Amino acid sequence: MCYSRGVSTFEREFNSAVEAVERDVFINLVCENPQLTLAELTRLGKGKFAGLLGTVCVGDIIEAGGSSTSDIIADVKAKPNNKAKPNGKTKQAKSKAVNTRTPEGRRAYDAAVLAIVEAADHPIKAPEITTKVGGTALQVRKALARLIELNQVTWEGKARGMRYSGV
Repeated sequence: MCYSRGVSTFEREFNSAVEAVERDVFINLVCENPQLTLAELTRLGKGKFAGLLGTVCVGDIIEAGGSSTSDIIADVKAKPNNKAKPNGKTKQAKSKAVNTRTPEGRRAYDAAVLAIVEAADHPIKAPEITTKVGGTALQVRKALARLIELNQVTWEGKARGMRYSGV
């Protein structure tokens, strides 16, 4: 009798651990894909992932996506986003997801963008900034607009030819 009770406890603990890992993986995937719409997430909740989605709240996703300014800047300085292929060519890596939904997240992202612009020895294009700090083209443009409004960044050119410099 004692043996079957131990297996039952083990099974419960094992299932609980597997569910926790699945939940963490799900949250990380959502954070890495900020382009997902709420409708797409809702569709996930009607299938195989219904139980999993029911355990995740918006706060969990926001917390998982948050980073401090120093973390973002350290990541930018520590590793380039281009990976060399065996034939010597470079391939752009998938952009790192960033959190710009909170004031703290926006401030951290703006600081990272400003650091890249100021470190550039020539006016830099927005796609180059995106490659270095991650995020989407829209997030970079919005960050640059905020920095321009604060007179920390200047711009020259139009449309795809627009380049940014530190003040």
